[in-house]
Amino acid sequence: MKNLQEKYIAGLDGLRAVAVLMVIGYHLKLPIFKGGVLGVTIFFVISGFLITRLLLQELQKTNKIDLKNFWIKRIKRIWPALILMVSVTVILSAIFNRLVFTKACRDFISALLGYNNWYQIFNNISYFDNGGAPSPLLHCWSLAIETQFYLIFPLIIIIIAKFKSTKKERHQVLSVITTLLIIISAILMAVLFNPNGDPSRVYYGLDTRCFSLLVGALLAIIVESDIKIGLTKPANDIIGIISLVCVCIIVTKVAGYDAFLYKGGYLLTSILTAFVILSILRKQSMLSKFLSIPVIDWLGKLSYSIYLWHYPIIILISGGQSASLSIMLLEVTLTLVASVLSYYLVETPIRRGILSKTIKMLKDKIQKDQRVIKKGITIASVCLALVVTSTLCVAFVPKENMSDDIVQESSNKVVKKDIKKPETTPSTTNSQDSQYVDLSNGQEIINNLDVFVIGDSIVSGSFAKFQETFPHLKLSSKESRQANLSISILTSALNEEGWNGDSLIFALGTNGPLYDYLPKVRELLPQDKTMFVISLHAPYTQWQDDNNQKIEEFCKNTDNVYLIDWAQYCKGHNDWFEKDQTHPNKLGGTEQFLNCIKESIIKAYQKDKIKLTKKS
Repeated sequence: MKNLQEKYIAGLDGLRAVAVLMVIGYHLKLPIFKGGVLGVTIFFVISGFLITRLLLQELQKTNKIDLKNFWIKRIKRIWPALILMVSVTVILSAIFNRLVFTKACRDFISALLGYNNWYQIFNNISYFDNGGAPSPLLHCWSLAIETQFYLIFPLIIIIIAKFKSTKKERHQVLSVITTLLIIISAILMAVLFNPNGDPSRVYYGLDTRCFSLLVGALLAIIVESDIKIGLTKPANDIIGIISLVCVCIIVTKVAGYDAFLYKGGYLLTSILTAFVILSILRKQSMLSKFLSIPVIDWLGKLSYSIYLWHYPIIILISGGQSASLSIMLLEVTLTLVASVLSYYLVETPIRRGILSKTIKMLKDKIQKDQRVIKKGITIASVCLALVVTSTLCVAFVPKENMSDDIVQESSNKVVKKDIKKPETTPSTTNSQDSQYVDLSNGQEIINNLDVFVIGDSIVSGSFAKFQETFPHLKLSSKESRQANLSISILTSALNEEGWNGDSLIFALGTNGPLYDYLPKVRELLPQDKTMFVISLHAPYTQWQDDNNQKIEEFCKNTDNVYLIDWAQYCKGHNDWFEKDQTHPNKLGGTEQFLNCIKESIIKAYQKDKIKLTKKS
């Protein structure tokens, strides 16, 4: 292909800047970046393209690929900054936040050795749902995927080169194999994705994510082949701009856990990114000029450092929760400062060979540049000191587990309990002896309400308070329960167990998106029975706000459905929760949780004058 940039590609660093801004916006929980995880997809496509193009050019020029040299260059590019970030993060978290430190310790080895993605998978660690603040090293999963790609894909190229001697033959075979691998990987993502569960397995896996890197690789094969693409400059510009705009629209409209991404959205974004890169490649293209604006280009050069540092800084300062504008500005500023220091004082000197030059000057009898030696020794000493200190922290600093404070009751409780009702103030109405409850007496409503609660560990942790509050109670709760299971639970209760109570309390949504299960539950529930839905307080999950919005709209627009606004009720009362800021604690939290439920139920029955039969 002609009229393309060869060595340094103006605008590609700018595209990296766009990608890292998407990721930062996502982790800051800015609504406009609800799909900011796609920034990582852009990084994957860029990496796949650059690495494959580099390998193909070397193969064409020297008729071989120097794997040792290739891997050494990758190590110099990835590990110095990574080691620095991991070491500093472990030390700071050990000092300031022992819970975050404990989680960082679990990721310490896997983050450094390039298998963090598989560690997260085999330990069932969610990217989207965390008990309390997540590990500050959780973002290292993407580096692990790239590392694994760098180990495997060059070998594929070398094997093909052994059997196909001409450039044309090599590229033909490689393009076919790469295309097949893209299709297989994308299909695996779609098939393994479970819309009723956490998508982290397919999000982390090399097998389900490598298609993005391979799309970049396929673009490099096409670019390095003699294929002619008859696009005029205006057409090239239009395609590139439209593709980038489409990616930005997806980022603003589609959440990172949305089924669309796993059913083709990630693949679509990868292909659109490839079109953007193709547009940038053309000399003097509009995108190339725009993304080469000095400040954008500079941020792009820092993008790897920014990606490394932004996440631990956000976790250590705000815990990954939505924060005020001033806190976000502080996090962004510290990220930029740390990235600049890392890039200019550690990454760039090491990439340019400062350590090897220092060793050679100290070892050989040649003219010694004291400035180079001093700089090299300083960098090596600081990095070594940080690594040793962080390793000692991991080995000896006491850990603190949040799970010790969260009591999980046994699952699937079914309770039918009658207790002596407390005395109530006699009613002055003539309906005292009727079959219906006097609605002016709130406690009498609670005492006579036959209620069925479907919940997760939030309900399990408050089990004793539910028993104490509701004399006529049926309760089903289980840790990590997803909303989809409410359908089978309610169906079984109605058809097999013969439940015919007054109200259903729906207390799910902490462990995953609600999707469209609320209307399905209401449809199953007989029309004469009231339904109450509890809003969420789960600030470390990605779906809290979306679920609460769905709950609010559903309660507002559906007959005989009422909101129990726990999210609003507990606002400003962090002392009601365990350290995960999700489970009400035993020091008043569970009591306030039940108070919120009681008050909401009483208000609904009194406001709408809902008839409630007295229970014997």
